[in-house]
Amino acid sequence: MRVADYSRHGVFAGAGLWVRTVIRSPGSAVMSLTVVQTFRFCHKCQSLFYEGRNEPAGTPKGRCPAGGAHEAMGYTFQIPVHGEESPTVQTRWRFCELCWAMFFDGYPGKGRCPGNRNGHRRESRFRHNFGLPHDIAGTPTAQTQWRFCSKCNAMFYDGYPQKGRCSAGDAHFAQGYDFVLPHLRPR
Repeated sequence: MRVADYSRHGVFAGAGLWVRTVIRSPGSAVMSLTVVQTFRFCHKCQSLFYEGRNEPAGTPKGRCPAGGAHEAMGYTFQIPVHGEESPTVQTRWRFCELCWAMFFDGYPGKGRCPGNRNGHRRESRFRHNFGLPHDIAGTPTAQTQWRFCSKCNAMFYDGYPQKGRCSAGDAHFAQGYDFVLPHLRPR
């Protein structure tokens, strides 16, 4: 399965947070995949954060390591839920219920969270395990250069010369895979 094969069409379920997306993989059957379509880029810290809670307008969106709440900019990302681990998909990505950032939950240490000095805490209501595509070609609806920060365990955008603000101090430090995140087409 390639990120390029994600369809633009989905059926909203619930409060507009979950989408069942149709995926066509060349030479294979049509598959259905559930995605969360409310992850955004924070222009202050450059992390990927969850913006999809049904909070009243003006409610802060998590805790940003650059101060205050996260501030969304750019694409709305469609993050696959409960994908299977493969050579081009890494699972065990969660969102932190304290800072709302996407973080890797595959190590005993949970990184550094701006809302908890003991590390990130996975969201307790849903406990979603996100499967993120990596090391594949980007497309007009899949952005490359998303990376794991080895200092804070968060997902951040590594496409700018400045590397954002890490909750472990200074800038993020990229390590590992080059993640390719599917997103909605800009309006």
